Amino acid sequence: MRVSNTREKGILQFLLKHRERYVTSKELAEYLSCSDRTVRNHLKSIDQTLNLQGVRLVSKQGQGYRLIFESQEVCQTFRLIYELGNDYSTKTSMSQGDDRLAFILNKLLFEQVPVLFDDLVEELYVSRSTLSNDFKKIRQMLADYSLTIESRANKGVYVSGEERDKRRFIMSYFLENQFFKALHTYVKSNFFDQNLPLEELAKIVLEECQEANLKLSDFVLQNLVVHIALAIGRIKSGFEISNLDCQMVDNDIERQVAKRILSRVSSVTNQEFPVQEIDYITLHLLAKSQLPQNNQTEFSKEALRDSVVQSFKTLGLDDIYHFSSDFQLIESLITHLMTLQVRLASHINLSNPLVDEVKQNYSDVFFMTKEILANMEAFSQATISDDEIVYVCLHFLAAIERRKENHKFSVLAICATGFGAAQMLKNRLESELGNRIEVVDVIGYYELNQEKIDGIDFIVSAVDLSNLYFQIPVFTVSVFLKTEEISQIRQAMDQMQVSRIGNRSEVARIKDDNFKQYFSQDNFFVWTKCDKTRLLEEMAEGLSVGESDDFKQSLLYEIKQREDLSSVVFSQRVAVPHPIRPLGKEVKVSVAICQEPISWDNQSSHIQLVFLLSPSLYGNDGLKDVTKKIVSLTENDDLQKQLINCKDFEDFITIFEKIT
Repeated sequence: MRVSNTREKGILQFLLKHRERYVTSKELAEYLSCSDRTVRNHLKSIDQTLNLQGVRLVSKQGQGYRLIFESQEVCQTFRLIYELGNDYSTKTSMSQGDDRLAFILNKLLFEQVPVLFDDLVEELYVSRSTLSNDFKKIRQMLADYSLTIESRANKGVYVSGEERDKRRFIMSYFLENQFFKALHTYVKSNFFDQNLPLEELAKIVLEECQEANLKLSDFVLQNLVVHIALAIGRIKSGFEISNLDCQMVDNDIERQVAKRILSRVSSVTNQEFPVQEIDYITLHLLAKSQLPQNNQTEFSKEALRDSVVQSFKTLGLDDIYHFSSDFQLIESLITHLMTLQVRLASHINLSNPLVDEVKQNYSDVFFMTKEILANMEAFSQATISDDEIVYVCLHFLAAIERRKENHKFSVLAICATGFGAAQMLKNRLESELGNRIEVVDVIGYYELNQEKIDGIDFIVSAVDLSNLYFQIPVFTVSVFLKTEEISQIRQAMDQMQVSRIGNRSEVARIKDDNFKQYFSQDNFFVWTKCDKTRLLEEMAEGLSVGESDDFKQSLLYEIKQREDLSSVVFSQRVAVPHPIRPLGKEVKVSVAICQEPISWDNQSSHIQLVFLLSPSLYGNDGLKDVTKKIVSLTENDDLQKQLINCKDFEDFITIFEKIT
């Protein structure tokens, strides 16, 4: 098992340290400074990917989680990986299948070293069966080009076939590179020379390198192609790159290849290139070999890799973007940063015609890139121009776009009328939205519980769930999934996608005071010390005013029924109990502030804000605004602390109004 997520590594280390006992998710949440829900999601991920023989993650209701080892030797192996492996978190994850395929293909086609199956198992940290499945996919990819995978005792695994067929495959492999697709998303279509698309430019570079038997990884290629494409725009605008502060030998194979590349580009674009551009392309081609002696870089590739991953961690970016586990981003970024070091040391000023466009349209990613570089030891003291920052920014824009395209939403479908209707709903969802969603499960209403919801992005239900409240969106549809319902889900997914890549959409501010009608002084409590049972009794008593005689007991019973389905704890401090079905004549909300935290359940012992919702039998449209505010509150620690310090109802309303 290879864990890229820093929190998941922290969980494993904590469980390893306390392996003699069970550890609750509450303990882990406190240790990692995150919510119980986040911990449970990470534990679920660990359980699904834990494939080290002799190790099991065991959970017990009411006790927590524990790692079980079959032997002391297995424990020692695990300890070496997760406790003593201090450099572990700086290594790039290969957990994603596409990343592994790219890594293996690079080794097979571009690196002149034996590729041994056992070495790959160790290097990628996957099982032999997983690697065998990867090679099965690679064989299928190669078969279309009359190529096969062979193996020999001393040579290891290699690609067998005609050289021209290998080149055909390499061309296809490169030209399908998502980096260029993503780049087109962010850069205006008329920016690059219309006579020479990026894909055609990549073909020229690759053909010349192959002709000279110059091995080139796809990461070096994409950096070089972007440089040449932007150089065309720079030269047209009258900019020239300054001289390299090193001597390039004219008969170096890399320099000869650089000349031939620019010669072909010139013939297509009618653009002449100065000698400095030849030098700079030579520098790119030297990226995988030794740089000129007087340009030795201070930081090695491994040091840069460690530094950039640490920067992601320091800035908390992996929680949003998962950059550290993006193999393609890391490798292309390190290749770029190696040459950036040389430019800075040689005082090379590189202009970038995309500066204004990127700063204007993608300012958030631009400033994020600036912060990442500033937090890296190699560049913390350097003066880096906006032009250079934008070059680096392109890699992050491409990574964000890839993540948008590759991520599928995990969906839970709920149906009440039997297997046939359930399958119809699932089939309709997959038919209409299959490229963007994965239907994790189809369940009945009474099968709904916290375990079913964990890891789910949103719920699609053919049963009305408006009386229940969740932290994830719920779409009520017919089993036939009408056109307008599909459109509504698509629009919501677009908004959720924006949230996933860091531009979190603000919940629309409530423009009037309608929500206030659901709160009252009589249903507002400030407790110095209390327990859950007494708290709910008092809150239910207040809500029962004006209702039927049995309202209080019915409300408490229905609240318990709701908690049996799934947790009503929305964050470390916030609980939102509510009945499984509406009972009241009108919508009411009771609020309790607990100055001393109370224990809500086995997983949550720090609850200080309780919102007891009592929906109406006759309509609850306005209650949605309240629940939106509560969900937003769970993500805002500062406002939670302000509410906890409230002394009276007026203070509470004033602060609650601020939530957007």
